[in-house]
Amino acid sequence: MLPSNFSIICFLNGFFVKISYNILYLLIKYKELKIRVKLKNIVLFNDLDEDTIKLIESFTLECSLQKENILFYEGDDSKYLHLVTLGIVKLFKTSSQNKKIVLKYFHPEELIGEVANFENMPYPATAQAFTNVEFLKIDFEKLKKVLDANPKLLYKVQTSLIKKIKNLEHIISSDLVLDAKERVAKYICENSEEFFVQKNIEIAEILNITPETLSRILKSFKNEDLINTQKKTIDCSRLSNYF
Repeated sequence: MLPSNFSIICFLNGFFVKISYNILYLLIKYKELKIRVKLKNIVLFNDLDEDTIKLIESFTLECSLQKENILFYEGDDSKYLHLVTLGIVKLFKTSSQNKKIVLKYFHPEELIGEVANFENMPYPATAQAFTNVEFLKIDFEKLKKVLDANPKLLYKVQTSLIKKIKNLEHIISSDLVLDAKERVAKYICENSEEFFVQKNIEIAEILNITPETLSRILKSFKNEDLINTQKKTIDCSRLSNYF
C-alpha cells in the first residue's frame, strides 16, 4: 500500500505536474467510468450485462483527434475495431493517379474497419477525421471471445458488416452506370432524411463529383421544383425519373 502523501510527476497538456497518488487514482477511475458509460449508451452494447461491459472496457481505449488527422492508414494492421462516438470520420482509398475515392462517412455509433478485423487483413482504406472526432478503439482479438459468448452482439456486428458490403456494391454500380446528375438524384431519394443536414462537400465526395458540379445539379433540381431547401421537401417520384 502506497502512503497517502505519495506523489508522481506527470506530463499534462504540455506541462510537468506533481500529482498525489490519490488524485491519480481518482483520475484513472474517472476515465474508466467514462468509457463504461459510453459503452452502455451505445446501441451495439446496450443489451450486455454489467460484467460484460466491464470486460470490454478493460481492452478499450478512448481517443480523440482534430479535424483532418488520420485514425489509420490503408495497409495498417487491423488490430482494433473503431467505433465513432462524436463527429464524422471519412473513409477513402487513393487511386494510382493520387485521387481520393470516398467510400463512406461514419457518424456516431458506427463501426469502422470490421471487415478487416474479421478477415484478419490490413485496413483496405484510410480513415480520416472529417470533423473533430472522438472514438473508441477496441482490441478485436479480445472482443472476438465476447462475440462468441454473445450471439445477439455478434448479430449486430454482422448486420453492420452487411451494410458496409451493400454500400460498397452501391458505390461501384452507381459510378459505372449512372452519370453525375443521375447519381445526385438517386442519392437524394435514398438519403432524404440526411440530405438537408449534410454539407455539399460531403455529398460531392461521396458521389465522386466536384462541389461545383453538385451545386449546378442542385440548382437545376431547385428550378424544376424537385427539391425545396427552405421547406425541406423532395419530390422523389419525379426525381426517380433520372435513374
